[in-house]
This record gives sequence, C-alpha cells and structure tokens, in this order.
Amino acid sequence: MTTRLHCRECGWHPEFRRKRAALRAASRHQCLGAPVAEIRPPWWSRMWTNLWTTRSGDSAGDTEVGAGDRTGDGELVDACGNRIQWAALAAHHAETTRRARAAMVDIVRAGYQIGPPPYGYRALRIRVTDPTGHSKLRAVLVPDWQTAAVVKQIFIWRADHGLKFAVIAARLNSDPGQYPAPVPNTRWTAQAVRRIVANVKYTGRQVWARTIAGRPAPVEQWVTSAPKVHEPLVDERTFHQAQPKRVAGGGGHDSAA
Repeated sequence: MTTRLHCRECGWHPEFRRKRAALRAASRHQCLGAPVAEIRPPWWSRMWTNLWTTRSGDSAGDTEVGAGDRTGDGELVDACGNRIQWAALAAHHAETTRRARAAMVDIVRAGYQIGPPPYGYRALRIRVTDPTGHSKLRAVLVPDWQTAAVVKQIFIWRADHGLKFAVIAARLNSDPGQYPAPVPNTRWTAQAVRRIVANVKYTGRQVWARTIAGRPAPVEQWVTSAPKVHEPLVDERTFHQAQPKRVAGGGGHDSAA
C-alpha cells in the first residue's frame, strides 16, 4: 500500500511506500498549500474492492433477482443486482495464497518455529528486525528439560535396541511421572512414538509442508532450514537409524516398525 502526496499550489506529487514517511514529508513541505494524501492499495486489493462491477441487467435477457439468487446463466449476484466476477475473486485468492506461502517459507528457512512446539521443546519468543526495518516477534525452539530427555530415550530404544513403537509406548506408560505423555492425562500410543521418531526437527532443522491435503508429501518438496538452527536432541546418524526400515522390493516396512 502506497501513499501519494499532491500539492495543488506547486504541483508537488511524491509517492511513498509507508504512510509515516509520507506524513513526515508533508510536514516539511514548504508551500502555501497543504498537500493532499492519496492512499493507493496494491492491485490485488483494488481488484477485490471492484469485485462487483458488472451489472446483471447489462446483458440481454437478465431479470431482477434478490440477494444470493442466481441469474439465468447460473451466476450469483449481490444485493444490488451486480454480477460477481469470479475471475477477480480467483485472482485475489491466488495472490494472497502465494504471498502467505512465501512468507511462511521465509520464516521456516530463517529457522523460526511456526505453530505449537513439538514434544521435547518449548517456544522462546524473540524480537527480530527484518531487512525493511520492521520489528517482529518470532519463535525459536529451545529444549524442555524434562520432555527433551524423554525424546532422547525414545531414540535410544529405537535406534540402539531396535524396539517396536508399541513396545516403546508400553515402556513409557509404565512410568508416567518420568515419561509424561504429549497430551496431559492421556497415555502413550505407538502412533505418538512414530510421530516423534519421524520428526526432523529433533535434528536441529526447521521443516514445513511435510503434508499436502492431509497426505505425506515427498521429502524433496519439504521446506527445510539450514542445520542446527536450534539445539538438536539427536544426531543425524541416530535419527536415520531410528526410521522404519523398508523391505527390499516391497515398499513396506519391516517388522521393527
């Protein structure tokens, strides 16, 4: 969103990307006339504002309809009888989705946490300054003294002893005080242990977009950060040893899973 100043006396018309900078420039303007500020939103925002522009009665054969009714050609109209421009809506949605994804990718690659921290970590909120000079709050992962020890024990049982997920869950449930469950007042399950073993964040990397529409995404499509952006709980060798082994030629997992 940009702010453009215009002075009717001298024709001065600079444009600023930030409203605060425009106000400072207007206060320093040496002229008898007071500059007029005009705020210009980005193109996709203007497209959203002009979503209803085509009158349904402009085309032949259209009849008056109420709000939310459909015209004869199957399109929706608003309360004023204006035809909704679905192409503009789709373009706005695509642009906002692209910008949101790009922002998420930048946050992950910078090593910051998105969403709740995984079991074994807690989120420490810090204030950082981006290249544009804006100050923002970001979250970094730091180990939790009690649950981090549980994660390390799970990887030892899995990588060094080769225990199945169900056996590890049973051992954890045998001592809830020492091995608290991820969700309070619940018990460990094999699926919960599997999620911890498969989480790349325990190696010190940030990762995002591991699923697409609820299904696992290929590893090459993941968004990952540089190594050791936060303190790792396991090393790379232990992490890979703990993963379920695949049966040669079958694509399934072996009995150790």
